[in-house]
Amino acid sequence: MSSPARPELIFDHVGLVVRDVKSGFANVCSLLPIVAATKVYDDHVLGVSVQFLRDAGGVMFELIAPFGDNSPVAKIAASGRGVINQVAYRVGNLAVAADYFRARGATPTGAAKPAIAFDGAPVQFFLTKEFVVVELIESEGASREFVPV
Repeated sequence: MSSPARPELIFDHVGLVVRDVKSGFANVCSLLPIVAATKVYDDHVLGVSVQFLRDAGGVMFELIAPFGDNSPVAKIAASGRGVINQVAYRVGNLAVAADYFRARGATPTGAAKPAIAFDGAPVQFFLTKEFVVVELIESEGASREFVPV
C-alpha cells in the first residue's frame, strides 16, 4: 500500500511561546525588524492568547501565551524551553493533510479544533519524529489585519 501524496503546504508562520503577549511583543520587537502586528486573540478553546507579527522581510511570527488554567503552552512558557514551538502551514483539506502526516509517523497532539485567529478554521498540531511541532491550518488564508508598529 502506498502512502498518500503530500498535500500542498503553504508556509504561514513560526510560533514563539512567550510568558505573556505584552512583554513578548516588546522583547521581540526590540530584537527583530518587526514592522506590523495584529490585535491579540484570546482563544478559550485552544487555551492560548496569540498575536501575529510581520518582519521587514515578510516573515510572520505568532506570539503564543498561556490563556486559562489548562493552557497547553503553560509549561513551555514557565520553563523557557522549546519556545520556538512550531512551524505552521495552511492546507486546503485538513483531513487529507492529517492522513499524510500520520502516514509518515507524525503524532497528532489532539483533535482538530476551531481557531479564533483563523476565523474559526480548524487547526491541528502534529509532533514529528524529530520533535518538531507542525500546525496545520485548513484555510486559504487568514483575514488578519496588520497595523504598523
